[in-house]
Amino acid sequence: MRSVVCGALLAALVFGEKPDLTKKAPENHQKLLQAQQAELAGGSFTFGTLDNEIEGWKEAAEKGKEENQRIQDMQDSIGDETFEMINEQLAGMNRQGMEKQRVENRDGSTEAVIARAEPFAIDKTTVSIDQFRKFAKDTGYKTEAETFQWSFVHDMCLSKKMVELVDHEEGLGRVKESPHWCGVYGAYWRRPEGPDSSIKGKGHYPAVHTSWNDAVAYCNWAGMRLPTEKEWEYAARGGLEDELYPWGEEPDDHNFSTYLNSWEGKFPTENLAHDGNICAGPGNSYEPNAYGLYNMVGNVWEWVGGGTAEKRVLRGGSYVDTIDGSANHLLRVSTRMENSADSGGHNTGFRCARTIRKKTKKNKKQKKTQRRSDL
Repeated sequence: MRSVVCGALLAALVFGEKPDLTKKAPENHQKLLQAQQAELAGGSFTFGTLDNEIEGWKEAAEKGKEENQRIQDMQDSIGDETFEMINEQLAGMNRQGMEKQRVENRDGSTEAVIARAEPFAIDKTTVSIDQFRKFAKDTGYKTEAETFQWSFVHDMCLSKKMVELVDHEEGLGRVKESPHWCGVYGAYWRRPEGPDSSIKGKGHYPAVHTSWNDAVAYCNWAGMRLPTEKEWEYAARGGLEDELYPWGEEPDDHNFSTYLNSWEGKFPTENLAHDGNICAGPGNSYEPNAYGLYNMVGNVWEWVGGGTAEKRVLRGGSYVDTIDGSANHLLRVSTRMENSADSGGHNTGFRCARTIRKKTKKNKKQKKTQRRSDL
């Protein structure tokens, strides 16, 4: 949540005219966007994580919960200040501190069930900078990152000058628990890495620093909507059952660098970038899955419909996540997390969807009758 860095900025004012949120893209442009989607028949599929099937996982999770409770009880007993002081002393002696373990499924999802998706269409790539620019120009829309006048960027994506500004006494600083995430003044979709960055030549990259609210506004303008969570996962799986990745099985050589954009190396200070990217890459990178969809796992998190007003859902993971789960989320077609609707950052984007009406016998009969009446 943005208030983690600087709650006062949540009251920032928007200058200029208010955007027209009722405005729709011209019909010919809506048809153009629809032509860039994949139309999917829907059906039954596996929805959720297969982590629970890993031998010993449930036992390890229970043990982790017990240890986390023990640490929490100690922190409550001695107080936050003393607890942090002890951890600092342990770190000074090169000893492991008292840190809670991550005990939920490593991909953030729930136990797998059989679900069903109705026919729908979905963008083949995340909404690009070029596409979002048309929307902003047509409606005058300002993203929440523009409204707040700052957003999150990973420090490895920033110039040396921007890092110095972040760390300056008048800068926004870093997230305490995750200091690689920096609060950057002036970072938004048109200036992804802050005021000294540019989108020149990157029109096909994902439009990042977009919140759930921004995504809903764009999809509404485009005559569409966000995909439901089930639609998103159905699309990500590409028609494959019980597979972990959009393309199917793990590569024989265990080299994923030609398949997706993920973190490779020691997080958060080293990214080997064998996949060609340090941060977010083009929306049409790598080979698509069997449905013709690109980057359904890795690159940038994607907002989906549903959730609650306090917790909206993102799917697919991003460039800071890992194939082996050694840092952040484990990258799978089931990868999932939640965040507030106003949140966004350098690794968040989205794609749009639309419902496809089924051709029923009744509809066919009505069309046949209409043809006869025209004779």
